[in-house]
Amino acid sequence: MTTSKGVAGNNSRSTRAKSKETNERLIKAATKLFCQKGYGSTSIREIAQAANANSALIKYYFGGKEGLFRHVFKEVTAPLNRTRQVRFARLIEAGEFDVDDVVRAWVEPMFEDTTFPAHSAVASLSLGLTAEYDKLSDQLIAQVYDDINEQFLSMLERCLPQVTRAALVWRLYFLVGAVLTATRSRKTSFTRLSGDRMDGTDYQELVRQLVAFTSSGFRAITEDADTTPRSPTKRTKKP
Repeated sequence: MTTSKGVAGNNSRSTRAKSKETNERLIKAATKLFCQKGYGSTSIREIAQAANANSALIKYYFGGKEGLFRHVFKEVTAPLNRTRQVRFARLIEAGEFDVDDVVRAWVEPMFEDTTFPAHSAVASLSLGLTAEYDKLSDQLIAQVYDDINEQFLSMLERCLPQVTRAALVWRLYFLVGAVLTATRSRKTSFTRLSGDRMDGTDYQELVRQLVAFTSSGFRAITEDADTTPRSPTKRTKKP
């Protein structure tokens, strides 16, 4: 015999399960639409229709479209940052690394994992965000990327004691642009210019070329070279 307390408990679990399912549908639909159309061109109504949900639930669960976008952006970038963090930790643990190693650890995760294909949500959302909505862009980029980029810059400073922090930040800025552009690679005029010897969808070669190109840029010494000594370029590997 089922008691009223048991029925209430079952109903509560069923409600929570339905709520979770609706929440997940909204996130999935929003991710797809934000990637395809951008933040500004995607309406709450479109997201709700795609998720087969009431539009009022977007405000209930996320506080509105901006809150939903924040959630989506943080969710899709989290695996990328975790992978970069693991790569950096391995280099530090090994006790020996150079500029190429650090740049590769930052670049490679965007291309090697099936989570981050050429049409990746990370690239689509980042490109759309910076193009459309400066205030939200600044806030989210700071929240999502500042910590991992600070570690990246600190490791480069150990490798490049004569390059100023300002110069390294400029070059990181250019690296971000290059990576986001590269994630959208496909056959273009550049393929034609190479006589079809360049394949923009060959991600192993893309990473190799990108690391070689950007590492050289990070190493370049400019007139504002810093003469303040820092840690050695390479550290002796631990015994």
